[in-house]
Order: sequence, then C-alpha cells, then structure tokens
Amino acid sequence: MSAPPPDPVFVFRGACGPVTSLTFIEPYHDQNVQMLAAGTQNGYVLIWDVQMKCLLLKWSAGAGESSTIQWLYNETPKHLWTQVRYEGVKIWDMTAHPPVVMAEFSLEGYLGFGQSEVSVNYGRKLLSIPGPGQEGVSVWDVKKRYKICSLLPAETKRRGSLMQTRWVDVAGQVRLVAVYESGHLSLWDWKTSTISGECQVGENTICFTYHNTRRLGIVGTTSEKVYIVTINDDLAINTIQEITITNPGLSCCVVRPDGKLYVTGGWDSRIRIFSSREHKPIAVLQYHKKTVECLAYSVWDVNLSTGCLLAAGSSDKSISLWNIFT
Repeated sequence: MSAPPPDPVFVFRGACGPVTSLTFIEPYHDQNVQMLAAGTQNGYVLIWDVQMKCLLLKWSAGAGESSTIQWLYNETPKHLWTQVRYEGVKIWDMTAHPPVVMAEFSLEGYLGFGQSEVSVNYGRKLLSIPGPGQEGVSVWDVKKRYKICSLLPAETKRRGSLMQTRWVDVAGQVRLVAVYESGHLSLWDWKTSTISGECQVGENTICFTYHNTRRLGIVGTTSEKVYIVTINDDLAINTIQEITITNPGLSCCVVRPDGKLYVTGGWDSRIRIFSSREHKPIAVLQYHKKTVECLAYSVWDVNLSTGCLLAAGSSDKSISLWNIFT
C-alpha cells in the first residue's frame, strides 16, 4: 500500500477574504527574511514572514470591497506588482511604510479575471495587460511607460473573453500566448501585431502556464480535461496530451521551476501534482475546504523546505505550504 499524501508543513490562516493570488518575495541578500505575498478578493495585500510564521504587513491595494487582487509579481524585495480587477496594474514601493504606488498601468474596459504578465527581453521589460475590451491584450514598455500595441483577434466573437496571457521564448524571440474562452491559444508576434501560430483545445479555458526550458504548457478548463501543449521552433502550438481528472474545474496551474513537476488547483479543493515526463498524477493533496484559487512556487530554498516550496491559496481564506517531492 502506498503512503498517504503528506500534510502541509504550515498553514497561514485568518486572511481577510478568499485568497486569489500569491507570490514569493525575493529576499534581501543580507537578510534571512523569507516572505510570501497574498492578494485577497476584497482588495487587500498581506505579507507573511515564512520563517517566523507571522503576518508582517497588510494594506488595501484596491478602491473597494470588489477590488479583487488578480495577480501579484515580484522581482526584487523593494517592489511588488499588483493587478486589481477593474483598476489595473500598480507597482508598489515596499521600502515605504505603508507601501506607496510608484507607477500605474490602467485597464481599458476589461471586466474578466485574466492576469497580467511581465517579461524581460534583452533588458527591455514588457508588461501584458488584459484589454482593451474583453478580447484584447495590451503590451507596455515598463521603463518608458508607454503602450506599444493592442493585440485584437480578427474574429472576436468566436473566441470570447481573454482568459490568460503568458510570455514565452520561442526560436530566440519573446512572444505572447493569449488564451481565449473558446479554447484558442494564439501565439502573438507583438512587434507586428500578428498571430504567428495557433491551436484550439477544449472550450471554457480558465488557466494557462508555460515552462520555456521544457517547452511545456498546461491548460486548465471548466471540465475534467487538462491539455498539455508545446510550442515548436516553427511557431506551431501542438496539443501533445489530454488528461482527465476526477472532478471538473481548474482555477490555476503552475510548473515547478525545474520543470519536473506541474501542479493544478481545483474547484474541488484538491491540489494535484503531475510528472512532466509521463503526465501522470503522482499525488493529490487535500487540506482546503473550498476552491484552490492560486498557486506559487518559490524559486529558491525556503526555511521550511529543501528545495522549492509550494504555496496554495484558497477561497476558505487560508494558505497552505507544501514541501513535497523535493
């Protein structure tokens, strides 16, 4: 008989609302403070000390109770990026107490739950933001603070709303994958505002992530289907496998930094871990009572683990930390 799945190594409780986004914060080189940032459905950002297991900071990043924090991003301990539903992207100065906004990038009529994404392209930092409208995505030059282009598919009604974007490295160039409600995955050349490659998986896609080194893409939907895709040097997007899970509906997915595992968070409150080589489930983690809304891996060793630490945020207002298969 196989051993039962492990319990979380720790659980942060008491968030002021359902946890909708997570990111580990890069630590200062001269400090041992390891932090996790969480965004909530009612617009708050909470910073937890992972080592000391305590809440360090909490502030409202939105304009109201419906200001869901849909996305968090961190690349330096001094700055934290947030995307607030209906409002846009803000860059926060974390050296101020409380944090203050350094820069803002507004949404253009987008009402969905798609997330922004940052890419550094040969020193040029690019930001993708959902909108204009429900089908478009805008590309911004972060340093110069101007919008480079808006990417709008020709047949918008066939695609439905934009659900997710991801920057990918293909054939030595950075391109943008846009995932639509219809199941279309479009590989955009943002320099020419044209689609370089495309495929369609099942309808009602929800989440998408991609690992550049492994050329591994994971697509989650409202059904029991999970699709595995890859992008070739000829810019073709191909579905290489279709996985069926027990219960329908995925909210989030993430690939471990080394690319050996990928993880999904489900409407059924389960966290499923898959092998990237065989695409078979190797563990189902059960702790949460409601939907697992967001997942994040650390990209460095954290005090509670040897290797990457997995964090999962849920609608039950808790965050579980897992050290598994490291």
